[in-house]
Amino acid sequence: MDEPLIESGGRPEHIHHHRDDSSNNPFGGRTSAIVGGDVYQKAAALVDLAEDGEGIPTEVLEQENVKLATSLYFAYTRLEPFWNLTLAALILLSFFEVPLWCTGDFPNPCGSKEKYYLGGLPYLTRAESLICEIVIFIILAIYTFFPILFMGKKLFWSDPLNSVKVVLLFVLAVDTLLDLFYVTPIGPISSLPVRVAPYVRVILVAVNLSEVRDSVKTLFQVLPDFFDVATLLVLFVLFSSWLGYILFEDTVQGTEVFTSFPATVYGMSILFTTSNNPDLWLTAYKQARISSLFFIVYILIGVYFVTNLVLAVVYDSFKGQLAEHFMSLEQRRNELLKTTFNLLDEHKTGFLDVRQCSALFKELNNYRTLPKVNEEDMEAVFYALDDSGDFKINADEFTDLCQAIALKFDKQEIPQWLESFPTIYDSSGYQKLRQFVRSKYFEYIIFGMLGLNLITVIIETTLDIENDSSQLFWQEVELVFGWLYLVELALKVLVYGFSNYWRSGLNRFDFFVTWIIVIGETLAAFLPNGLPFFTNREWIRYLLIARLLRLVRGLLLIERYRVKVMTFINLIPNLLPYLGINFFLMCIYCTIGMQLFGGVVYDGNPKLEQTTMFENDYMVFNFNDYGSGMVTLFNVLVMGNWQVWMEVRNFYSFVHL
Repeated sequence: MDEPLIESGGRPEHIHHHRDDSSNNPFGGRTSAIVGGDVYQKAAALVDLAEDGEGIPTEVLEQENVKLATSLYFAYTRLEPFWNLTLAALILLSFFEVPLWCTGDFPNPCGSKEKYYLGGLPYLTRAESLICEIVIFIILAIYTFFPILFMGKKLFWSDPLNSVKVVLLFVLAVDTLLDLFYVTPIGPISSLPVRVAPYVRVILVAVNLSEVRDSVKTLFQVLPDFFDVATLLVLFVLFSSWLGYILFEDTVQGTEVFTSFPATVYGMSILFTTSNNPDLWLTAYKQARISSLFFIVYILIGVYFVTNLVLAVVYDSFKGQLAEHFMSLEQRRNELLKTTFNLLDEHKTGFLDVRQCSALFKELNNYRTLPKVNEEDMEAVFYALDDSGDFKINADEFTDLCQAIALKFDKQEIPQWLESFPTIYDSSGYQKLRQFVRSKYFEYIIFGMLGLNLITVIIETTLDIENDSSQLFWQEVELVFGWLYLVELALKVLVYGFSNYWRSGLNRFDFFVTWIIVIGETLAAFLPNGLPFFTNREWIRYLLIARLLRLVRGLLLIERYRVKVMTFINLIPNLLPYLGINFFLMCIYCTIGMQLFGGVVYDGNPKLEQTTMFENDYMVFNFNDYGSGMVTLFNVLVMGNWQVWMEVRNFYSFVHL
């Protein structure tokens, strides 16, 4: 269906519809409809879930006690923010644990801060870390086994993913028990040189995040194609290294740099990333300018041909795997819609008639802004949906219908509490206010206020740097702006309703930042010395700068920038899973680095004084703790002088310390 069947646009602003809040709430309403509604209420809720990408597993709907199973399923999904916070705490725990190589007492368990280069993060005591780990483990165990309540044991254990989660939990439990024996003064373990918990935590979080899990699966499917082209890359480097080793055998380059074939491969591998260009071949160039041609051709072929070939092959394979992934998501959506169709097809005739479609449309108005269709017009709409022309809507046509509804109609707004007071809601004053807050003029006013606020922050911060006392006036101006933003927030909540306002992630960000800034600035104005933490001007200033990022949204008001900004904003959610994969890989490598090189880099280590790391003052980038290790890995990731940490002679010196 390429053309819209009926014009969308939602209910007019001046028309007031009173509906039952419980039936219109996209969370409680869908739950109530599926658990206790009639056939059409259940079907409408399932269609809305399917089009939102939050489809309830069909296995839940097939349980004997579907009402209880559905209630438990939605209770489980409502706790998703809490589960995600628990997973975040599990990852963050590694950042604040005392490294295993540190055996001293608090407050400096890793020794003198002047001697060892550490990340600067505060450490939890070993007892505090253990308590946090046990609490997080208990919550994760509940999170892992909760689905048994609405899936049943058979379905739960038939899913290999659940088995993987349980195995990971068991390994984490064993490791936590060993840590308990180590931390306890009378425990049977006196030393614990290695722990597997940091690895298990990362894998456990990745397995529980569906977006990251799907991205990892896609990347693994790409690996065979990558290895094929990576083999060509390795052969190219090996052949070029062998050729360079032969060509410069009797030159200064050969005696000082290409001293052996492994040394040549090492240098040419780094040159492939251009990180040591032109340092690697500077000696040869001094002796004979013509020698530069060998290295230039190598870089041109390697960087501009082989690398792009790898990228093209990986991209093509990734695109194919990603298409298969989206097809699987579409298949799951269609399965839920098929279940919905079977639910509506009470008499198992294999089709829906005009009456059934009309009843479904009526209930869908609780979730999507569908225009009102008169009973006499429904027959015409029904014929338009009937692609086969047999006056029946079959399962395939029903799927097309649901997809058209999702694409062509907006989500219905949740009725706000003020609608319960029609005298106020229907008054001309409120309707004018509602029209103004929803208009572009209101957005322009806020955008102008943000611009003035930006000028104020620039002036105030400049005067603060210059220690000018007149900055106090501008701080008072910032306080006024803070209250103006609070008025903006109140107007939006009054007009849209808190539930509709809270749907937007940007609004949630504005809500927290606005309240924190207003409270902090107000306390700083009236209690400048009473509450040092809450009246700290530094973090208030950072929040002010964060709030001014809303100016980016103002670019949406400019036609020429709208598409570019929206494209960038829409790309961010799609990039987050792959950024998460990078982060998790860095966590794993950081743990390996800490276990291999923790405590090695310190001021006065004689084995490091002759290294490039010492000469370049890079000793602050190390694996002494999690914070330092992650920063070091970031430097390696962006290939900023990454060979400094990879020099062979340094590696062997570390191992033999």
